[in-house]
Amino acid sequence: MQMEDAKEKLVRLGRSMGGAFPANPELGIVFSSGFSLLSLQCDLLLEEMKRKWNPYVGVSNRPRTLDDFDDDELPGCFRFGREELRELMELLEVQPTFKAPGSGRIFNGEEAFLVLLRRLAGRETGVHLATIFDRSQSRISGMYNVALTHVYALSATGMRLELWEEELPNFARILREHGCPLPHCCGIIDGTMFDIFRPIVAQESMYNGWTRGHKTKYQCLVLPNFLIGDWHGPETGRTNDYAMLANSQLIPRLEVMKDNVGRPLHLYGDSAYPACGVLKRAPKGSRIPSDETELATAMSKYRESVEWVFGKLGNLWPFVRSESPCS
Repeated sequence: MQMEDAKEKLVRLGRSMGGAFPANPELGIVFSSGFSLLSLQCDLLLEEMKRKWNPYVGVSNRPRTLDDFDDDELPGCFRFGREELRELMELLEVQPTFKAPGSGRIFNGEEAFLVLLRRLAGRETGVHLATIFDRSQSRISGMYNVALTHVYALSATGMRLELWEEELPNFARILREHGCPLPHCCGIIDGTMFDIFRPIVAQESMYNGWTRGHKTKYQCLVLPNFLIGDWHGPETGRTNDYAMLANSQLIPRLEVMKDNVGRPLHLYGDSAYPACGVLKRAPKGSRIPSDETELATAMSKYRESVEWVFGKLGNLWPFVRSESPCS
């Protein structure tokens, strides 16, 4: 927009210069020609910028669903095979069609879900996705947004520890059998953060002073089967682990589950968390008794499982770690 405004100003200046020097019309012609040349250069720069940032991609806008991809393409593009994708769409309740709020546009549900997976699995911009799915960039953006909104809303109930309530005593037993020094520990809790591009609004709330960058923060509970048992977020970059734990209501929820199963249960986390009946933490302070130090050392290998999950998440879905505004 600024380049287009500059071009218009140069055009007007060039026209006015033609009669600005009635005593010396040759001088007016020189100035007018100079401004015309600058205007032409602006045109060339505008065209170059349009080709780079908003290139034209010829598409047929024909729906491209699961059947349009070869079996060899699927794992590389979407991280899953054909049967796994069908099962995943069933579990995530992907509808035949999605309706965009506000605009009311209708999108093919399967295609929108594939766009979401590809966007999270790669770093392509809308231009590259348009060539993969043979759709316009605006339609790619619409499909991505409706699919992401659907999956995020489902995660509010689909990624909760309550789904594993009956298995929690078995998890504690399995950990104990594999050498865990805490007899009733059923999971490991930790927080993580992902880089984001500097936001236009609320920059201070998203800024994390410890890492000196803009972040979103999440809380993750990993079970002994290496699945995410409970997920909370996103939170602002300034939110600490204690506040995230309170916002997730995980402690009162686990207390209810403990009463339901009739067995003592607790989680384990680092020293940033508050110690309570259902949450044990690593020791904090400079003077730590030797027995607590030994316990923390023994539990450190179990706490590493959360870091493995975070690393796997970033490797499989690199989009969540990308802070580029064009991602």
